[in-house]
Amino acid sequence: MTPAELQRITTARTLITKGEARRHRAARHLSLQDVADSIGISRSTIHRWETGASVPSAANALRWADALGITEEDTCQAE
Repeated sequence: MTPAELQRITTARTLITKGEARRHRAARHLSLQDVADSIGISRSTIHRWETGASVPSAANALRWADALGITEEDTCQAE
């Protein structure tokens, strides 16, 4: 993985631990199902991430970041 990908994974996980994952998704007008379909996982898994019940693997965190369009700028804001 590249340093940029690792940073986006960290950002995705930071958004989850700060409880901001749902807000971030909603700001992009995406439903749980939209994100789940684009990643290839279940809607309930996305829900568990957003509520902090579980944390995505590195690969899924990167897919989630891609689905939400998380950029380097978001990385700076999440910290």
